[in-house]
Amino acid sequence: MILRPLLFITTLGSVVAMTAQTVDLTGGSLRVSPGTSLRFEGPVTFSIQPGAEVVNDGLIDLGLAATLVEPAGGPITGTGTEVAQIDLDGPIGNEEPGGLGLSLTTDFPAGPVTIIRGHLPRAFPEGDPSIKRWFRIDAPSATAGMANVTIAYDPTELNGLSSDAIGLFRSDALDGPWDPLASTNVPVDHLVLGSVTAPFGIYTAFDVNAPTASPSLLATNGLHVWPTLTSELLFIHSTDGTPLGPILVFDGLGRSMPLTAQSATADLVSLDVAGLAAGAYYIRVGDRAIVKFRKA
Repeated sequence: MILRPLLFITTLGSVVAMTAQTVDLTGGSLRVSPGTSLRFEGPVTFSIQPGAEVVNDGLIDLGLAATLVEPAGGPITGTGTEVAQIDLDGPIGNEEPGGLGLSLTTDFPAGPVTIIRGHLPRAFPEGDPSIKRWFRIDAPSATAGMANVTIAYDPTELNGLSSDAIGLFRSDALDGPWDPLASTNVPVDHLVLGSVTAPFGIYTAFDVNAPTASPSLLATNGLHVWPTLTSELLFIHSTDGTPLGPILVFDGLGRSMPLTAQSATADLVSLDVAGLAAGAYYIRVGDRAIVKFRKA
């Protein structure tokens, strides 16, 4: 099936497929208007060809079996959302519902899962923006357990951010607050990967230089330290896999502060700083750098 250019979906519409087929948008523009829906039923591949444009200000529903294919440099844009579902009895093994760009792996039965994707960037209170892609994972039966997620994005969705400096963040609401997650980015493949826990929420990528308003957050080559203003936990992450080495914390007088690691691996450490008095401190990470942070 071929969709001709300059289509405007202004009412609830469905594309039904009894057997697998491809629906090609070969050129021009297709717009889903606000308050309206375009629904695909059955094993359909909705393929947007290079040069064609889809602006979704409503809802594109891919259901349980339809798949979206977007060209590099030409992802769907707009104020609306796309949605896809999976319904598996057992654990989920690297499934990407609807081809929306979020792959999910669980070691537990997650039950029915709905993935919702949007395009309007999110923001921290001080104004720092996310990439132009966010996902909500809706899995009512998943109340506990760990999952691995991979978010793929198009380079045009970086929203002025550097692909080398973005990381995964989570929130329960679209307007935040946003919590940083230990994650890895693969700039050459336009991917951000991390582990998340159920119950799930909303996920996107921000510049890890900006999880607080403090300008002293460090994001050097291969090393991220955040947040610089904290009351409980401080995270140190070697993003290039190099072992962190000894981690020492000093107060403003140069006195060493004994701290307990909440969790620790060779390349990721979280420190419990709740017992420190309020004020400025310095953390030395091996022979890499000295970073200033403030205990609230």
